[in-house]
Amino acid sequence: MIWAKRALFALTGIVIWVALTVLFISKERLCNAAIEAASKAQVGICYDERTASPIGCDMQRMTLLYTHSAVAKVRNVRISLLEIRLSSIHLEGIAASLLPANIYTATIRLLPGTIKAKGDFGTLKGEISWRTRSVRLVLSPSPLMRRNFTSTLRYFNLRNGKYIYVASF
Repeated sequence: MIWAKRALFALTGIVIWVALTVLFISKERLCNAAIEAASKAQVGICYDERTASPIGCDMQRMTLLYTHSAVAKVRNVRISLLEIRLSSIHLEGIAASLLPANIYTATIRLLPGTIKAKGDFGTLKGEISWRTRSVRLVLSPSPLMRRNFTSTLRYFNLRNGKYIYVASF
C-alpha cells in the first residue's frame, strides 16, 4: 500500500510541475517559437497586431507567405501550448486554385493530435500521429468542392463516400 501512496505523491508532483510550467511560460516565446517553426518550412508570417494573454498568444490580420508569395490571409490566430486555432481564412494565389477560397475555422490540437476545419470546401477532420509521424485526413466535401475542384479530390482516396488522405512528415 505504501507504493500506491508514493505513486500518487509522484503523480501529484508531476501535475503541479506541469501546471506551474504552463502558468509561467512566456507566451511571447510561444509565439516566437511558432513563427520560427513556420519559417523553417519556408512559410513566412506577417501580422498587424500580436497580444499575449495568460493562456496563449493572439495574432490579428495575418498573411501567410510561401516562398515569398501570399497564400492566405487570416483574421485571427490563437496559439496556446496545446492548440492552434485560426478563424476567417481567405486563400490567395496558388492555394485558391486548389481549394475554395474561404475557410471559416481550423483547429489543430497538439495532444491528442487532431485537426478540424470547416469552410466552403466542406468539413475536414484528421488525426496526427506523433509516434509514426503521419497525418490522416477525412474530407466530407461540399457540392462546390465536388463540382469545381475535382483535380484536388484526386489526391484523396474515396472510401464509403468520404475522401481520405494519408501523408508522412
